[in-house]
Amino acid sequence: MKKIVWLLIAIFVVSSVMVFGAMAPAPSQTEAEEAETRYFDAPALSTIASQDIYYTTRSVSKGETDGGAPYYCDNNGLANCCGPLAGTEAVAFYDKYFPNLIAGWNSYYPDLGIYRLQSEQYTYPVLHTLYDLMKCNVNGGGVTEASFLDGLKTYFNDQGYSVSYKNVAWGNYLDYTPCVDAMKQNKIVVLFVTPGPLYEFSQYSDHDTFYETNISGSHIMIAYGYLQMTYYNGGTYLGTKTYVKVATGLPTPRTAYYNVLTNNLDAAYVIDVA
Repeated sequence: MKKIVWLLIAIFVVSSVMVFGAMAPAPSQTEAEEAETRYFDAPALSTIASQDIYYTTRSVSKGETDGGAPYYCDNNGLANCCGPLAGTEAVAFYDKYFPNLIAGWNSYYPDLGIYRLQSEQYTYPVLHTLYDLMKCNVNGGGVTEASFLDGLKTYFNDQGYSVSYKNVAWGNYLDYTPCVDAMKQNKIVVLFVTPGPLYEFSQYSDHDTFYETNISGSHIMIAYGYLQMTYYNGGTYLGTKTYVKVATGLPTPRTAYYNVLTNNLDAAYVIDVA
């Protein structure tokens, strides 16, 4: 009798799991997208800290892509727009090397060796196109990593070019060496970060002062330069600071330095166009 009771209980449990399991649908694509980190306009807060490093000698290794990079900050009234804005910077950067990425316009002044400022006539249409391609503010504020990468790729493809992405993240940190290698080949890196610090600094004869500013939300930036400084006091090693230089997409600071030892990195990719 006991065996029959336990058998009936087992059958009921299995049946219940099968029924209720069938009634619980898998998460929809929309729900999955909503669960991803979304990147949006994230204003920098005021300077929250500063640090002085006094030294007797200092070695410096630094460089940038040829002509630097465009650094835009006007989102033309579009909300949560750091993704499309960073994408527009990427398009304008590669317009120097791949003609007609921006129709009827050259993003670079060859005689001056610098990139042009934003243009209402030429870069705003790119911004609006990327806003749509990246599905900005669809299923949530801003963009996801996937929608940014897919939207930017579609834009390049539509102009007749291919784009690929090389991962240069090492866990939650930026892998510095492949970033330097890419920048020496005039390629930029897109960074996906959560709230955390950016740095500016002043240099004096015997010390450097570093100013830390906090980014208040998840954000996308373009990196186009590198900087590594090693400090000594006599024969005593004081430490090494390693950064990439970024176009922040913010009104201030428009450019800054991101410390590769900051562990707020979600993802980072070299953008390779052909």
